[in-house]
Amino acid sequence: MSDPTPSNGPPSSAATLRADTQLRAIIESLADGILIVDAEGLIQFANPAAGRLFTRTPEALVGTPVGTPVVGGETTEMEIVRRGGGEVVYAELRVVDIEWESRAVKLVSLRDVTDRKYAEERSRQLTHERDARLKAEAASRAKSDFLAIMSHELRTPLNAILGYSELVELGISGEISDTIRDQMGRVRRAAKHLLGLVNDILDLAKFEAGRLVVANTPAVAAEAVASALALVQPQAEARNLTLAVTPEVNELPPYIGDEERVRQILVNLLSNAVKCTDPGGSITIDGEMTTTPDPRARLQPRRAHLRLSIIDTGTGIAPEKLAAIFEPFVQAEQGPTRPREGSGLGLTIGLRLARAMGGDLTVESTVGIGSIFTLWLPANDANSDVNAAEVEGVRRRPSRALESMRNVEGLMELSNQLVMRLRPLVDVVVARIRADTQIEIASGLRTSQVTDHLTTLLADIAGALVVIEEVNGEPSALLADAVEIQRMIAERHGAQRARLGWTETSLRREFMIIREELELAVMSCMPAGKVLQPNEALAIIGRFIDQAEYLSVRGLERTRTN
Repeated sequence: MSDPTPSNGPPSSAATLRADTQLRAIIESLADGILIVDAEGLIQFANPAAGRLFTRTPEALVGTPVGTPVVGGETTEMEIVRRGGGEVVYAELRVVDIEWESRAVKLVSLRDVTDRKYAEERSRQLTHERDARLKAEAASRAKSDFLAIMSHELRTPLNAILGYSELVELGISGEISDTIRDQMGRVRRAAKHLLGLVNDILDLAKFEAGRLVVANTPAVAAEAVASALALVQPQAEARNLTLAVTPEVNELPPYIGDEERVRQILVNLLSNAVKCTDPGGSITIDGEMTTTPDPRARLQPRRAHLRLSIIDTGTGIAPEKLAAIFEPFVQAEQGPTRPREGSGLGLTIGLRLARAMGGDLTVESTVGIGSIFTLWLPANDANSDVNAAEVEGVRRRPSRALESMRNVEGLMELSNQLVMRLRPLVDVVVARIRADTQIEIASGLRTSQVTDHLTTLLADIAGALVVIEEVNGEPSALLADAVEIQRMIAERHGAQRARLGWTETSLRREFMIIREELELAVMSCMPAGKVLQPNEALAIIGRFIDQAEYLSVRGLERTRTN
């Protein structure tokens, strides 16, 4: 007797149902999104993974179009804009023809490849940045070579003109008339003015290349003030101006910075005040040490600063021009008929020098009444008796002076501890950035985008602790290499932030968070039983972060303007 159901015939409806049920169970358990799409392109079934990918329930997807043509046997990619935050994810689609519930349909497999897409994009960006960096470095080397040549070629003849004009003016080569002496004096003054312009341009070029080095050693403000006054006094007397210094200036404690550069800033500020003050007016230098500086000054929090103010009774500056006067080649009075000479570089260089020393340069002005230019410098906390009383109960930042590192083993141990804690440190910094109300743009970014160069930047700063070796304020070759690496990282970080739409305010807030968390990490990692003091390590790190912030902002600005 034969079997009523042929072995090679169609399966029974019960067997088909069991197969469909098993297939549905398998599909629902898959990690990849699965869609069953009919001939009209409408979704007939979606598994939970597909629902998560579209941020909708599987039931809500049924009956909706898949949104892209699907052809059996093909592999393609699609962008999915998620509901709510508008986040875009990328999915890889693989399409096969199958039979589903006795109908010919297409099974669409969706795999989230967002991380891969971002990795590919980052790889392209890194390649582009590397090529751009190589070109920029080649251009920078060419500019540096050019500046070195021009420095010699311009300064040598100018110094010769100055020297010979002085010799002639003094009568060394023979008796001269008063007329010739007056003319030689004009030649000497013109050559001195031209030499000053050359020096300003070279300083600005060094700043742009990130190669200008300033010393960070204790110095007395009264000495810099006295030296600057001696240089400006003849100009003030010629214009019948009164120069005065308040007694408080001579009582100021030491500051931390570069004495020669501080004198340069003061000379420029005093010279500007002399030029802008009408005969019979006055110029006063006032000073104090304070822990509550002008909120407009960009200074390190929780530490004392010296304030040196140049107060004049000059013509003043219009409010709309105050911000622009610190830009290169910008002057309050423009045009060929402007009454005062100058290149418009003095305030630009003064501002950058002040910030390179951990201070700032600010201005207040009223048209017709006068101006107040204020130089802020970090106080030498270790040598200040007043500071301890003024900052009682407030956590102070130590001096930024890079003094002799007295315990190399302590630095190496601290560096190793920081590197070991790098991952948690980066996580804390990223979490604070994403939650900060002043950096709203960060909340909608992926973690990899926020992290960007942070890990490398912090690792290099931690590693730099073991290569510090300064003699009279000049960095060693090893330290110079470390700073050069950090310079490239910082500039690329700023460029990446610009491409993501960050503002300068957001970027500076990010560095404030980095500074605070890195300080806390240093204090918790300080090696026990070592001569190394916390202020020594914090001083080094503070300097690196200041430089990184400056370079990152510059990278952001350049990217936004290109």
